[in-house]
Amino acid sequence: MTCSAAGAADLSGVRAYLDAKLTTQLSGTQALTTAADRYYDLARQAKFDYRALARDAQARAAVQAARAGWEKASPAYEDIEGIVAGVGVLSTFDVILDAGTSGAEGGEDVVPFDLTLPSGKVLPRPGNLFGVTEGTLWNTVKAYSSGVPADLNGNGRVDFGEAMPDANVLKAAAAELHAQGRKLQQAARAWTPSREDVFGALVGNVPTVGPVFFEDWKSSPFVLGQRSTRKDFVVISRMADLTGNIASWQAMYRGLSADVRARSAPLDTQIRTGLDDLAQYVDRLVARERTRRYTPEQAEALQREAQNRATVITGRLTQAAALLGVRID
Repeated sequence: MTCSAAGAADLSGVRAYLDAKLTTQLSGTQALTTAADRYYDLARQAKFDYRALARDAQARAAVQAARAGWEKASPAYEDIEGIVAGVGVLSTFDVILDAGTSGAEGGEDVVPFDLTLPSGKVLPRPGNLFGVTEGTLWNTVKAYSSGVPADLNGNGRVDFGEAMPDANVLKAAAAELHAQGRKLQQAARAWTPSREDVFGALVGNVPTVGPVFFEDWKSSPFVLGQRSTRKDFVVISRMADLTGNIASWQAMYRGLSADVRARSAPLDTQIRTGLDDLAQYVDRLVARERTRRYTPEQAEALQREAQNRATVITGRLTQAAALLGVRID
């Protein structure tokens, strides 16, 4: 319960930010689904002869279009993951879309669905949908690939991840990804943000900088190169994903800032500055990453620095919630 003399925070901007990003995400998943359906139709016409499909310019173009849709949708989701994962009524969607594990991997966050393919085959608890579609489109999960290499981008060689995806898996996973995104948007539009929701999401998410984002990054090709054995988070760097998450934290705090400032202007300034500085710190890493690869030792040092910043911000957010009488579960 909130017990504060300050007026209720205007959190309408949080929901508007969430809805705008979901609209972008759904535009991407719609393009992905359309391309996946086109690829499936071509595969069925070819009797699922993937070597023939690899020679078919229309099939290769469909895969490229599907990849482009995924690359539009995934960053849009990362821009709101901090909200979705941190709000109780929305958090299951984060497991389904981006954070859940497969039944084979186990753990506390196994996805709560099976994936039924057009062929009738069922993939039980396959893992989160952005991960399944990434593994299918970039050939990192062999069970989701035809195993037939193809020069998809037409540069005269077969680059990382270039193979014809399994058309059944791609069609089913793309459709489910789009459907779950639409369900998330419906749930988000029905959600009325509260200060408890927003403070809880911030205090729950900001500390994940090190143990989630940097840990994923350190084991990815962006640090380890070809030594990496990751099957997900290999197309877009987790540092780029982190910039999107920090943007969602900044959007959430903007709705709380006036209330915090009314109780302690210095604390409000410290929180806003801390988030801005963290965003700039990670932005610099992303910019440098375009021209160099960090060593594991460098990545470890960068992780410590980023986590120290996140810990300070979390402490100040907890202090601000206490000042406003907001209980964080």
